[in-house]
Amino acid sequence: MANVHIKGLPELLSRMDDLARQQAPFAIAKAMTVTVRDAKSAEERYIPQAFDKPTPFTQRAVAFKGATKRNLTASVFIKDAQAKYLQAEAEGGQREFKSFEQKFASGGRAQVALPGRGVALNQYGNLTKAKIKRIAADVNTSGDAKRFFSGKPRGQALPPGIYARVNNNRLITPLIVFATAAVYRKRFQFSEVGKETITAEFQANMVEAWADAVKTARR
Repeated sequence: MANVHIKGLPELLSRMDDLARQQAPFAIAKAMTVTVRDAKSAEERYIPQAFDKPTPFTQRAVAFKGATKRNLTASVFIKDAQAKYLQAEAEGGQREFKSFEQKFASGGRAQVALPGRGVALNQYGNLTKAKIKRIAADVNTSGDAKRFFSGKPRGQALPPGIYARVNNNRLITPLIVFATAAVYRKRFQFSEVGKETITAEFQANMVEAWADAVKTARR
C-alpha cells in the first residue's frame, strides 16, 4: 500500500496567521485526496502493462481512501478480494489457494491448479467458473466411471491432476495439473508506481488546493 504522509504540519501551522491556520487542514486534506486519486488512476493504467490480458476483476483491483481535515491520512490500496492473489505478484512469494483449488483438495490438502492442454481457456487465459463447476460435478476420484477423474494416472508418467477420458475412453487428456505451490517473483510494481505518482503530483495539487482554500475563506 502506498500512503501519503505530511511531515512538519505542526511547525507549518505555527507560522500561519489565524485565517491560514483555519484553512490549512481543509487544503491539505483536499490535496492528499486528489493525489491518491491520481495514484489510483496511474495504477489502473499500469495494470495492463504488468499483466498479460488482465481480467476486468483485476483491472478493478485498486481503490483509494481520501483524507479529511480531522484525519490527514490518505491511501491507495488493493482491495481485499484481489489482494489474495495480487499480493504475491506485488511482493513475491507464494500465493494463497483459490477457492476452486480448495474444492479439488486431495486428502484435505489444497494444491495449486494449473491448466492442462486438454482444457479450453477464456480470453484472459483462465478457466471459467462454468468449466470448473462442470468438472467438479463430474469428477470421480476413484477414476473408473465418469468422464473426468482426479488423481495420478496409473501406469503413466503423468503428474497428479484432473483428466478427461477421450476417444471412447481409450485416451486421457489433462484438464488440470496439480502442483504443490505457486511461487511468484515480484512483477507488479504497485508501491513503486504509487509512490512515484504521489511524489510527482502532491506539490502541484497542494498549490491548487491552497489557492482554492484562500479564495473561499471567510474573512
